[in-house]
Formats: sequence, C-alpha cells, structure tokens
Amino acid sequence: MSSTEQPQSQAVRGQSSPQGQGMGRLIVAGVIAVLLLILILQNSGESWRFHFFFWWFSLPAWLMLVLVLVVGFLIGLVTSALLRRRKKRELRRRSLSM
Repeated sequence: MSSTEQPQSQAVRGQSSPQGQGMGRLIVAGVIAVLLLILILQNSGESWRFHFFFWWFSLPAWLMLVLVLVVGFLIGLVTSALLRRRKKRELRRRSLSM
C-alpha cells in the first residue's frame, strides 16, 4: 500500500458514516411516526377522563395521546439542553484549570 491510499480510504469512510447515521435516524423516526399515527387512529373514538389535583379532564383519547407525546418530547429537549450545558461548563472548567 502506498501512503496516498490510506487517507483516501479514511476520507471515504468518514463521508459515508454520517450519511448512514442520518438515514438510519430518518427511517427510525418514520417508523415511529407511522406507529404513533396508527395508535392515534385506533383510539380516535374513545374518550378518557383524568383527575389532576382538583381538576377533571375528559378528552378524546387521540388528543390526550398527542398531548402526552408533545410533553414528552419537550421534556427530552429540555433535558438534553441541560446536559449539554453542564458538559460544556465542565469542559470549560477543565480547560481553565490546566
């Protein structure tokens, strides 16, 4: 092998990996979206009743599922942002102490 072949093969590997990961994530997101749509459509005729402290809620099942999914997604985003912020802060502290 010559020295010029190794950087080319590494560059090709580096380029294909992010594209493959992005496509895999897209496929997983699509499958999850289809499954959630099926779940919502199957529960569209039902109505659920909830008690939260002193409030009573009676909502269609599909609407409650959508609300729970949105709240869960938002909690995940906030948690991810807080963890990223904490990691950046730790890296900054380490770089300043060195």
